Amino acid sequence: METATKKVLKVELFQVEMPSNENNSCSACDNVHDELVSAIQDVQKLFDNLDCKILFKSTTVKTIEEAEKAQIIASPTIKVGNFYFYPNHSTGNSDIREWIWNGLTKPEPTKEMLIEILLKGYLLKEEQYKKEISPYVLKYLEENKLTNSDCRCS
Repeated sequence: METATKKVLKVELFQVEMPSNENNSCSACDNVHDELVSAIQDVQKLFDNLDCKILFKSTTVKTIEEAEKAQIIASPTIKVGNFYFYPNHSTGNSDIREWIWNGLTKPEPTKEMLIEILLKGYLLKEEQYKKEISPYVLKYLEENKLTNSDCRCS
């Protein structure tokens, strides 16, 4: 008897270790995390019909080397399969994030955007991806070399 192998879609949220707020968390990363988890829960029902399981992982990046290995250029970055979705920083060192999708620019990704990102990541087979890490992210990673942060953005 042949056993069907369930497909797996890997979804990973990369967050760069940054100074924390009084709750020991990064609020922008926390908001994206919560919306992404909610979007995953909603689309998993559809993916069950495709015999595909979504595996979610959250990773905190602490060094430039880790950022380069993960191929992230901004924080947070969402990787769905071979597709990366991340914010732009309007000026190099600005902490203001601009999430751009289908012609819309938002300060945070919406659940609808994230559902579309999950579907795109599922359908995309391979994407060439290599960009430079944003100066905003480098600022925090370089600071991590000098001091140890207790940020628990995960």
